[in-house]
Amino acid sequence: MRIFTGQYERTIDAKNRIQLPSQLRSAIDSERDGEGLYVTLGEYRGTLSILTERGFEELAARIETEFIPGPESRRFELQFYGLASPVDIDKQGRLVLPDRLCKKARLSDEVFLVGQKYRIDIWNRKDLERSMAIDWEGDDWPDWQGFLRMRPAASKEPTT
Repeated sequence: MRIFTGQYERTIDAKNRIQLPSQLRSAIDSERDGEGLYVTLGEYRGTLSILTERGFEELAARIETEFIPGPESRRFELQFYGLASPVDIDKQGRLVLPDRLCKKARLSDEVFLVGQKYRIDIWNRKDLERSMAIDWEGDDWPDWQGFLRMRPAASKEPTT
């Protein structure tokens, strides 16, 4: 699977259509990733996420709500699966965002598409600018060294 990266300014039109840039479309392989896309509420407040069909299936397989009984897991499942919507890309590279999701995320017509590894997030312009604000010349320079050198945890399976 190719990784989604970059930031792209886009406009959501009156019919809730948004165009995926060619750089993001070229990272999608229908044989590997499935034919369609899914749009869900995003991980960040006020965002939506676009996932490939396979990416959505893999995410759903990782969600283990049955091990967290109670009203919160039921509420999560109701909202996550109930609001997730399959969408198709037209010949111009556009997709239609479900109105109910745009309203819940309070998206304006001026947005950014942001590559987030295995998903594409849709952000209001001002919210992204606020979240990305880093004092590059001062004390807020991010300490990325730990993330860049991270390795997967070693398997904890017993050896025989």
